[in-house]
Amino acid sequence: MGAAAQAQAPRFEAGVQASVIDIRSLAEKPVLGGGRATVRFWRPLAAEVEVNRWPVGGVTSNYSATQVFIGLRAGRKFGPFGLYGKLRPGFVSFDTNQYLADLGKQAALDIGGVLVIYSGWHITTRFDFGDTVIWYGSTFGRLPTGSIVLPLGTQHQYQASIGFGVWFCFEGTAERGSAASAGVPMPAR
Repeated sequence: MGAAAQAQAPRFEAGVQASVIDIRSLAEKPVLGGGRATVRFWRPLAAEVEVNRWPVGGVTSNYSATQVFIGLRAGRKFGPFGLYGKLRPGFVSFDTNQYLADLGKQAALDIGGVLVIYSGWHITTRFDFGDTVIWYGSTFGRLPTGSIVLPLGTQHQYQASIGFGVWFCFEGTAERGSAASAGVPMPAR
């Protein structure tokens, strides 16, 4: 990839996503909905913030919650494709529920990979895959079936997302020509 293409890597991205997380310890696979913002501050590194809520879309959950992650994304853009790794600490704040009233706010970490497809129309399609680690501590769990999970401890949950968003470059004035030279298809005028 040439210098012009690397210089035109998106500086800012914002989008929405739908996710699924496999919370085996609580016997749930809720559907999440949320949003994210990314700001690249150095070519391979960007800061990200992501907020998700479950359940969404009319789906029910015995353990409704909100996820918040703030951290780093690192990687490269190859033409219209971006391949990145992510490491984002945060927390999961569980709503009060009839099974685990004291779940509350738990520390969490999102570790994984990201594939982003950038279009010349400044639209992105993003795929996230990773491990969401939640530290429940010594919280005991009671499943809706009545069985008790002793104690929950540290749990690893697979989480996958698909998202759509927009991207912007604030560098240089020849954005159209530079993006086209980077292999990103540009809309006709």
